[in-house]
Amino acid sequence: GGSLMQFTKSCKLLIKQLSGDDHNSLMDVAENYCQRVLDKTHPTLLCRFFFHFRREADGGNYVVMNSLLPNAAVDELYDLKGCADDKIVRKDGRSVSQIHKRWFMVHWLIAECSFGCCVPPNRVEYKNGKIAARNAVFRLPSDECSKVLKASSLDVDFLREGGLMDYSLLVGIINRPCEDGSIPDFPSGGAPGQPLVVVEDGVAKAYYIGIIDFLQGWTGGKKVAHVIKYLFAPKPISTISPGPYAEQFIAANEHRFQTLPPQPTAKRAQHASSRDVVDEEEEEESGEWAGDERPQKG
Repeated sequence: GGSLMQFTKSCKLLIKQLSGDDHNSLMDVAENYCQRVLDKTHPTLLCRFFFHFRREADGGNYVVMNSLLPNAAVDELYDLKGCADDKIVRKDGRSVSQIHKRWFMVHWLIAECSFGCCVPPNRVEYKNGKIAARNAVFRLPSDECSKVLKASSLDVDFLREGGLMDYSLLVGIINRPCEDGSIPDFPSGGAPGQPLVVVEDGVAKAYYIGIIDFLQGWTGGKKVAHVIKYLFAPKPISTISPGPYAEQFIAANEHRFQTLPPQPTAKRAQHASSRDVVDEEEEEESGEWAGDERPQKG
């Protein structure tokens, strides 16, 4: 939060400023990170860094990274850590205001714990969204579900070994009706082989999934924040050491990604976009839905 960010015109790439701690983390894990994302035999959900540079004008360090989301508005967007900090960023095609409760807002604390009045409607929506995000379940076909969980597990192993924590699973969803039994086309995401498209109860759902914000190390500042959140924040908290954070993150993913029961067969739309055709060819060549070198998001 607070870092400078700018999308390219195509919205496929994002230029983001790195904090000092994030820059140090990237330097520490760069070699292992490259090995992880370029491993074609095992899928990854990590966003891709393509270029790292220092800007002389402000002395800041920046990365050029892929966008996991398509160049189109998603209907639902989740930012998930596997704890009480899970939240809904978009709902029903619109952004959800991020109205945080601070320690000095005593009247909100009293109201939320008792009668519930005097709390702004957007705060109520945000809080309810956090509860819904915490309990969100995403159903995928058995093979795709296994691939997502396997990729998540391997990625978290890398992050834990690198001493990193407080990362998020980003899940974007576009919902479209299946008309005449056909699956509609969806815009491509930044991650290879995505979106993952399923049909559930007559609705086609396109999932865009990836792990973002993973350069946060277990610093002195985070250790102080851990004590404060342990005493005052809702449990479970996100500010914990890399080992427990990894276990918490994996456990949450294993709960939220479930196998989709068999659905009535739907056929693909006849007119696929040229981008979709390229995606299919690249997937055939790579042999894995997320193991080649095309971009993803962050």
